[in-house]
Amino acid sequence: MAEGSKDVSASQAGEAPGDDAFQAARAQFAARRAYKRALRRARNPLYFSARSLVLLLILVIVASATMLALVYALRREPAARRMEPIIQIATSATGASDSVPAAPPEATGLPAVQVILAAETPANLVLEGPAIPTVIITNTPIPLSVGAQAAVYGVGVDKLNIRNRPSLTDSQVLFREEAGKRFDVIGGPQEADGYTWWQVRDPQFQVEGWAVANYLRTISEGTGQ
Repeated sequence: MAEGSKDVSASQAGEAPGDDAFQAARAQFAARRAYKRALRRARNPLYFSARSLVLLLILVIVASATMLALVYALRREPAARRMEPIIQIATSATGASDSVPAAPPEATGLPAVQVILAAETPANLVLEGPAIPTVIITNTPIPLSVGAQAAVYGVGVDKLNIRNRPSLTDSQVLFREEAGKRFDVIGGPQEADGYTWWQVRDPQFQVEGWAVANYLRTISEGTGQ
């Protein structure tokens, strides 16, 4: 009996040490878990716990919903009233003023409209100014002469050769001019190679040469009457 009683007393006395060991192991496990969490945070500065991520997601959802509601509210505002143009036709009367006031506009908030009419052109209007001499190239050629002016005529799309001598074979082409070009006749005539030649000078560039009379026409300056 004494031995059994001793065993029971020992088992009863051992209950307290067993509870203390369990609590110590639990605290050690919690400390180890906190140490691992702190170690992960130290290695990764962007580490967030699951609770922080859930809170961040909720904030993003709330901000997005607020933004959408604001955009929808702004789009539903009534559009500005479109202003219709006012068209008014005014007719001028004899003795009327150039400026004709328009009828008062309706109460639409638009500014008044004023129509400006152009002044009527007088029937006796005369344009004054110095008369400009008319250049005439006659159909009936006026005989060429030294001191007259002549123009290149009848070459079509080609150009007239101006040569250094009155000849087709024993000469060189100095330059070429198209129809309508003016020259001063300064010499001639001379007969060579079956053509009549006149010596001409370009009044613009002061270059001289010989041209066939068949493609020159005398210029007559007058009033055109």
